[in-house]
Amino acid sequence: MNDPFEKCFVCGDKAPLLIRNATVNLPVCQTCQGSEAEKLAISTLQEGLAEGFVCGCI
Repeated sequence: MNDPFEKCFVCGDKAPLLIRNATVNLPVCQTCQGSEAEKLAISTLQEGLAEGFVCGCI
């Protein structure tokens, strides 16, 4: 079974050294770390977190 935490969440490659991204707590390789692609992937993930949720305070 494939473990999603053994691949870079930006490029999907298996790398010998993966670092955890502090914002989304997912592994990122050294090539993608700090890149524009990583920033875009974080933004996409954060936008998807709120889908389907409705504020009940109104």
